[in-house]
Amino acid sequence: MTQDPLRDLSEIRQLMERSSRFLSLSGLSGIFAGTVALLGAVAAWKFLQGNFTFLSLPIGSWPLGFYRFFLIDFGGVLLLSLAGGIYFTTRRARKQGWKVWDRTTERLLINLFIPLVTGGIFCYLLLLHAPGLIPSATLVFYGLALINASKYTHADVRYLGLCEIIVGIGCGWFANSGVSLLFWGFGFGVLHIVYGIVMYRKYGA
Repeated sequence: MTQDPLRDLSEIRQLMERSSRFLSLSGLSGIFAGTVALLGAVAAWKFLQGNFTFLSLPIGSWPLGFYRFFLIDFGGVLLLSLAGGIYFTTRRARKQGWKVWDRTTERLLINLFIPLVTGGIFCYLLLLHAPGLIPSATLVFYGLALINASKYTHADVRYLGLCEIIVGIGCGWFANSGVSLLFWGFGFGVLHIVYGIVMYRKYGA
């Protein structure tokens, strides 16, 4: 303890916050994930070349090349985003001298993955019957996952989740069209980059 009571209270508050919240999230991971998502959306837009009729057809009607491209494109976006998030978050935790894995991390991931896994199953059903709604569903369920996990990390994550849901609903309004792909790119790309910049300026790398 020091001679400054206010400083002591601040340090105690920080220790309590670190014990109940996962504070190692890096703004750079948001910027990286957003950039990767934008590149994936641009690649999909160029691949489709204005032909969005396939989005309204069941998966059994898709040409093999169409199915293969989207599996590689969006699968690659997901894997690269996860890898970047793990790398930048781990790096920040080590710089701060914090534990990467503890009980708080476990609670955060459980609350994050319950809506994500549910959304993944729902999107699989959409893939069989209404693939045009998949971009909207991924945004909405991702937003719900962020809100559900936000109580174990920075409050900024909650606001990102709310924005993702709003964009996802708008995306659903334009299902089966190229506009839905623009909404998807905005939600996973632009919003992540803005969120990452805000996090970087508030909490550092």
